[in-house]
Amino acid sequence: MAQQKTNPKLEQALTRGDLAIRQANSARATALLRALGKMIVDASATIGVEAFTLIPDGDKIYDPADGLWPQELQVSLDGPVEEADPDEVRTVRLISDDPGTVFRVEWQRADGKIGRQDGGPFATVAFISDVDIPWTDDED
Repeated sequence: MAQQKTNPKLEQALTRGDLAIRQANSARATALLRALGKMIVDASATIGVEAFTLIPDGDKIYDPADGLWPQELQVSLDGPVEEADPDEVRTVRLISDDPGTVFRVEWQRADGKIGRQDGGPFATVAFISDVDIPWTDDED
């Protein structure tokens, strides 16, 4: 049986379009993490705490894996992320299979286990910065 050939122009257009969509989705995930990082830094400053953030390799094109975007927002409340004790750095990733904007925070607990907390932007800022946020992520 002869295999049907794909029109090269169609194949090129679909390939370029797919790459553009992947790039846009990945850029959106990184942009959301950057915005969250700014919220954390600004909220922490209101209580006199200096927060530091870093998104290593955030500008690469990624695809979601295991329900999360691979980009990581690293947050340190103990000086620049690059110089902080790795056990004191919190890692925030965007959950990809949730229709809303939900972040997952992971950190090293004192008992050696990994702690995990999922929440919207305001809940995540409140959790990391310990700032009392006057509103929630809940939709009315």
